[in-house]
Amino acid sequence: MTAFTNKVDFAVIFTVNKANPNGDPLSGNQPRIDFKGFGEVSDVCIKRKIRNRLQDMGENIFVQSDERSNDGFKSLSERASNNKELKAVLKDRSLCFSCL
Repeated sequence: MTAFTNKVDFAVIFTVNKANPNGDPLSGNQPRIDFKGFGEVSDVCIKRKIRNRLQDMGENIFVQSDERSNDGFKSLSERASNNKELKAVLKDRSLCFSCL
């Protein structure tokens, strides 16, 4: 593994018609909007949509919601302790980021 040296920022613009892409639970699940009346979607919502789509395509996802868990593990630590590839990486101290 190499160190992450470049930061990448990007913006995503998409349109939604007759839908609520990111309801606000504190406002009766009404769409989130800015002061100009344009809809907003949080970064957490976008990440969840990407994870769900990849999971639907058959990809292995480490961070799974309880409702969409397909491996039977109840926590991230349980999932990590049962992942052979992750265990191999963590054994090599030169690749351990938390050891720096």
